[in-house]
Amino acid sequence: MFKHPGVVLNMSFSSELRVRFGKVRAVMRGEGVQALYSSDEAALRYLTGKDTGRLLVTGSGAVLWVKGVYRELYAGTYGSSGYPVEVREYDKDAVKDYLRGLGVRVLGVSSPALVDAGRKASRARVVVSDAVKLARAVKTKEEVRLIRKSCRIAAAGMRKAAGVVAEGVRELDAVAEIEAELRRRGSEAAPFGHGMLLSSGAGSADIHANPSARRIGRGPVVVDLGATYGGYYSDMTRTFGVGPLTRQERDVIVLVRRLRDDTIRMVRPGMLASTVHRSVELAITEAGFRFHHLSGHGVGLEIHEHPSFSPDNRVRLRPGMVFTVEPGIYLPGRFGVRFEDTVLLTRRGCVKLT
Repeated sequence: MFKHPGVVLNMSFSSELRVRFGKVRAVMRGEGVQALYSSDEAALRYLTGKDTGRLLVTGSGAVLWVKGVYRELYAGTYGSSGYPVEVREYDKDAVKDYLRGLGVRVLGVSSPALVDAGRKASRARVVVSDAVKLARAVKTKEEVRLIRKSCRIAAAGMRKAAGVVAEGVRELDAVAEIEAELRRRGSEAAPFGHGMLLSSGAGSADIHANPSARRIGRGPVVVDLGATYGGYYSDMTRTFGVGPLTRQERDVIVLVRRLRDDTIRMVRPGMLASTVHRSVELAITEAGFRFHHLSGHGVGLEIHEHPSFSPDNRVRLRPGMVFTVEPGIYLPGRFGVRFEDTVLLTRRGCVKLT
């Protein structure tokens, strides 16, 4: 079994990439796209093992153009046995000349930002393709392995949080200790890139509250963190009670935690993402509160990936998808509560990874 790109590269790594290309090409065929062009970092990481360059995927091959310095720096990746991408040195006309020589009629691009570049570089009809996004939504066994490791690191960080979140401690001081623990455990980046969320008191009702110099006082404290391993994210949230809680605070904590567990048990392959969201929203509404955000999101090479669990997303859930389940209740000026886990959907249901 190979370790993540940049650590060990061998034939298994190239085999993993071929599986990923196969998934992308299957979606391309369904879209009627003959070639796919991308310079998105996550798409490049997914298909080449590195996040630089310009990639063109066809029905039978793939070409990556990179600057000379990266071709040398990443020679270990690009030269690995069986590597399924032809790597060329980039110049400003290289992609255009190659595309026009292909003579494709329909060119897919991985994001709307690339439409103009695609039109300038080819004579084809240019469409935005979801091929990479949809392929990435269903993880390979190797991707699941990396995400599991990322989740174990996140769980260690949350155990640290349970020990440092206490009355009188500054939020920023607690965060410093928790993030240091995540790094010691092997996280390649601060949670979510910008750092973890920790909010206490009335601040816990702010869904995306950043930690501050405020000292933690009595009441719920929301801690939202994750790790990165092999480029793969994890995401989890817990709400800690500090000091004596009011009856309502205790009741809301029990309600949200139970709703998270019930939702994880409920989800099955074939369900619509919108069905999951509406179930969470209904439970919170029936309890007399309002729900203010998505009930979950995909997790992988990006912290927020396809699918999103929104009221209008009719994507059907499939085994191999990794996503969060995160109900929350927020009472502005008073307190907030959220519980969140990263889960893997299998044929039998969800498996908690955090």
